[in-house]
Amino acid sequence: MRTHCQTIDTRWGSDNHPHYSHGNTLPYTGVPFGMNYFLPQTTHEQGAWFFNPNLPIFQGFRLTHQPSPWIGDYAWCLITPITGEVTSSDLFRRQSSYSMKKALFQPHYLRIFSERYQIQSELVPSRYGAVMRFRAPEKLTLCFHAANELEDLTLTGQTCHFHILDQAHTADTSYSFYLQWQFSQPIESVTHIDQDLFLTFSSNEVTVQLGTSYLSQDMAHSYLPNLSLEEAKKEAADQWNQLLKRIEVKDAGGRDQAFFDHCLYRLLLFPQTFYETDSTGNDWHLDVTHQKIKPGKAYTNIGFWDLFRTSFPLFSLVYPDYYRRFLEGFLNTYQDTGFLPKWLAPDERGMMPGTLIDGVFADAVTKGIAPDLHENMLTSMLQTAQKTDPTQHFGRHGNESYKVLGYLPEDFHESVSHSLDYAYSDFCIATVAKQLGQTETAARYAASSLSYRTLYDAQTGFVRARSTNGNFKEPFSPTSWGGDYAECSATQATFGALHDLSGLIELMGGKKAFTQRLLDLANQKPQFDVRGYGYEIHEMSEMAQAPFGQIAISNQPSFHIPYLFRHSLHPEYTNLLIHQIRSQAFHQDFQAYPGDEDNGSLSAWYIWSALGLYPTCPGKPIYDLGLPLFKEVLLHLPKQELKICANSHTAGAYFIQKALLDGKEKQEVSHQDLLEAQVLQFELSWLPPQA
Repeated sequence: MRTHCQTIDTRWGSDNHPHYSHGNTLPYTGVPFGMNYFLPQTTHEQGAWFFNPNLPIFQGFRLTHQPSPWIGDYAWCLITPITGEVTSSDLFRRQSSYSMKKALFQPHYLRIFSERYQIQSELVPSRYGAVMRFRAPEKLTLCFHAANELEDLTLTGQTCHFHILDQAHTADTSYSFYLQWQFSQPIESVTHIDQDLFLTFSSNEVTVQLGTSYLSQDMAHSYLPNLSLEEAKKEAADQWNQLLKRIEVKDAGGRDQAFFDHCLYRLLLFPQTFYETDSTGNDWHLDVTHQKIKPGKAYTNIGFWDLFRTSFPLFSLVYPDYYRRFLEGFLNTYQDTGFLPKWLAPDERGMMPGTLIDGVFADAVTKGIAPDLHENMLTSMLQTAQKTDPTQHFGRHGNESYKVLGYLPEDFHESVSHSLDYAYSDFCIATVAKQLGQTETAARYAASSLSYRTLYDAQTGFVRARSTNGNFKEPFSPTSWGGDYAECSATQATFGALHDLSGLIELMGGKKAFTQRLLDLANQKPQFDVRGYGYEIHEMSEMAQAPFGQIAISNQPSFHIPYLFRHSLHPEYTNLLIHQIRSQAFHQDFQAYPGDEDNGSLSAWYIWSALGLYPTCPGKPIYDLGLPLFKEVLLHLPKQELKICANSHTAGAYFIQKALLDGKEKQEVSHQDLLEAQVLQFELSWLPPQA
């Protein structure tokens, strides 16, 4: 019987181009939240797009830390098996075609057969390393290549170690990534060409043990798996299956279930582990900014602008044990830098608007994920909100202007999106402060969270950029992307006040007007104005290709928009949109996603939408109702099992007649009620219920 991870093809969503995304994913093989991931590299000539599923070229197994092509890779290394004479360091000259029919791309196992060399290459990961096995028709050579020179290279008998230097992004310093290699056969000869290393063995079969570390060569050595490939494969599969099975589709889901499992695999990749545990059980991590090894957990490869909306709320429900560990790591990053992180890879990148880790913390506090950390979370949120980094690398950009005006003026890039996100963060701070009994702080930040309303222009009906003296910026186009808005236009951004939907509805003139605005957005042609960026970015192209008007579901600012109909005069339209988006925008193939998958965030959106629930505002422990995809799903929650089932009279039933939680009818569902309930039952029909 095949286990969950054996049914997942990691290549789904990996057919991409810099100007058009079907996910912009890589086919990672690793363990959940691992420190390293691995994949076969197909080209070295396309920058961060070094894998294409339709190109049957094998340049070697790449150890990668790339969270996104827009971030790029770091501390990476390529190992390539070949036979014959070594004459060049050019990757093109040593690459081989591979058999796509014989290849396996699974979360826990990679297998590639090189046609040129007739070599079968296999790889199984561990959290800090891997086991590889290479079988050739004649004696084997392994080639090592990295972006930077291999430092402190040492070769002895059947071992090799070196480290790779990489550049920190928050300080003018470098950090090391240590690699320890152990071979099943003695090294017969060594060749150096340029910066590359070539090791030749007298045998035609070599098993390789790999250990890695950001802390020291000794730690890398301690992480050698010391397992056979078969033992390592079982261990990695067990790690995946234990987490994948926490959400169990009970009915025969077919291809829908296969895609659901794939999305669950994507969810469990990020954030990545960035700490190591010594022989006494103590955790240590590298403070990259200050080049110091410090105690405690750390995590990296995460952008909070992307993941706070869908991924962390899903962690809170199904993986709260991991959520707690993440919180510890993020607080350690705050201790290291004095600011909460925004985009880590491996240190702060300072990218995207806002400080949206505040949404992660507020959601954790309202759901009781780690009560002993609540005080520290509030302190770090307040400090990050109050301080200003003169380099504008950490924390809130333009913070001093925001404190005075209640919004960022137009001379700041993406000023409207920043202002909306700061207002949401102020709501999050108020929520946590209220939970901890700090009423004055809660009241102050609750009032500040409504400041986004000053950007609402009643004449046009959109949130708009304003100057320091309060004038709205001219000229204005509601479909102009960029400039004042991050990866969207005013059309989508105006619906971005997640925390104050009742206030937004009032600004728009009440529920009738709000409903009409949503209808207009969904029915409008997907046109866009490029003046903000000066060119067409891929998110514009993707919106134009999708039949969903201006919803732009491919990107985070629109994730919640289909669920806003639940707050309108036509709540049933949410179900129609969810059905259409699920069936038309997601595909069980290499072109899986309607846009950038972004480290699990779009996969989490699909999972929520398949379960029939959605966390419209993280920080409010409430889920809006949607449209369940499966007849029965079992969630293995920390204290009990929750069954989500859908009863309908026809396969085309897209409307909710009733939603019953343990027999009690619900219009929305609280997090705590889900944790304590046994059955969430949707009674569906093919026509909407009578008003």
